[in-house]
Amino acid sequence: MTAKSQRRVTATTSALLDWWFGREAICLRDGQGFHDRQRRVIQDTISAHEAMDPHSLRLERPVHRLALTQGEQQIEVLLALLVWQLLNRNDALAAGTDDARFTRHFIAVAAHDPARERLRQVFFGRPRPGGRGQRDFGTSDLVRLSPLLIPTARHEEVHAFVRASACHGAPLFHQIDGGGVIALTDGRLEALECLARLPDAMLFDDDTRPPYLERCEEDRHGLAWRHHVRRFATARRGFGVQVVFTPPPPEHGPGQP
Repeated sequence: MTAKSQRRVTATTSALLDWWFGREAICLRDGQGFHDRQRRVIQDTISAHEAMDPHSLRLERPVHRLALTQGEQQIEVLLALLVWQLLNRNDALAAGTDDARFTRHFIAVAAHDPARERLRQVFFGRPRPGGRGQRDFGTSDLVRLSPLLIPTARHEEVHAFVRASACHGAPLFHQIDGGGVIALTDGRLEALECLARLPDAMLFDDDTRPPYLERCEEDRHGLAWRHHVRRFATARRGFGVQVVFTPPPPEHGPGQP
């Protein structure tokens, strides 16, 4: 992100960019930071999104495509973008402003059981031993990555939102009528109903595929539903933003074109 681009972003975003990528903040974290590809896609997404006119955003319904490998790279970037949206929305509302570029409604689509379980670990934590399905929020990826993702003074604000708003299955239909939601869905009817009921939302989806799922029947059905969900998100009235993770371009070795 150029210095000119950074001047166009909100004060909240500028503080986050300093926290994520600033040399002083990285030193305070003993070198913990984002990889170069993660940094580029975060900066490019934010720069493109915040350059939009808030008043026309509800008509544009942008799609941000992020080229990242499946796994931890995506998780860290997904959480960073969620924090960026959430804190900007909170700060805009606190200032009495309705900035259409930011939302507190999030939908993460995972068509396969392993991917849904991974998202549960991201937001709810790992299952407690003998806990009969209960999970330990302290073991979640959000908590683990908080020193990287969230300025220290805002940890509790983000943690409280996630604990109150993250849901999946039947409970999410009661949750989405509140002040915010992180809905983990299977990409089928559940996701469509979420999109239909939310006034605005950021939809996270994944075009990358673990190799062991490439040829299975579930993957083909999941792919069809994924395209259906995206078409619905683009065609519906109202505000919506899609963040789609795509496979990164192949890296060429020495002497290759």
